Amino acid sequence: MKTSLKLIFVATAFSILIGVAVRPLIFRSEETGPVNVEVVSEDGLLKLTMMLEKTRFTTSPREPVKINLTLTNIGDEEITLTFHYESKFDLVIWDYSQAWYVYRWSFDHIEGPSHWPSDWAADPSTYPINVTLEPPDVNIVTLRPAEGISQSFFWNQQHSGGGEVGYYYPQVGLAPKGRYRIEGIAGFGRSPGGPDNPLRFFEYTAPNGTLISTVLWTPGIDVTLG
Repeated sequence: MKTSLKLIFVATAFSILIGVAVRPLIFRSEETGPVNVEVVSEDGLLKLTMMLEKTRFTTSPREPVKINLTLTNIGDEEITLTFHYESKFDLVIWDYSQAWYVYRWSFDHIEGPSHWPSDWAADPSTYPINVTLEPPDVNIVTLRPAEGISQSFFWNQQHSGGGEVGYYYPQVGLAPKGRYRIEGIAGFGRSPGGPDNPLRFFEYTAPNGTLISTVLWTPGIDVTLG
């Protein structure tokens, strides 16, 4: 009897140890953050970094997705950036199930969001929803080497509901469960398929005297709503 009890005790202890050792392997896929991606300008002077604290979010209740964007001077000299709006960053959300960009932060915030058929229309009275637009406002920022500027955003799981964000698909619905890709932008650029707008770029002068007018766009980070 004593021998049997000892065997049971040893087997139980061994099972616990195995469980402790294996559990991190089983649940490793649930570890979701923090995660970051970055892109460097062609001249190697600026780096845009996007960071998420995690990549899995609940839909009941709706859990805000926090995104932080940082633009850093990685050159050896001071650099002066000129933005045409008070805001300096943008972000877009790609819905894998629809293969569309179903959310764009600037659509509801920056003057001239994508608007079919006149693209980048500045007249908010023509939109199917009420929006508060940010008018152009030249904003100059000087960064020393290794210095950066940051902005945090919250995607509250808004969604265009039927296709790419635009006049016919405003982001007034809530995103269903599924997989999405978040991409960060310094400047604003153009809506996919839309025309370029110079006011959407930010500008700086390279050490060789060249005026650079550009937008930096990060790789994406996949997130799951569930």
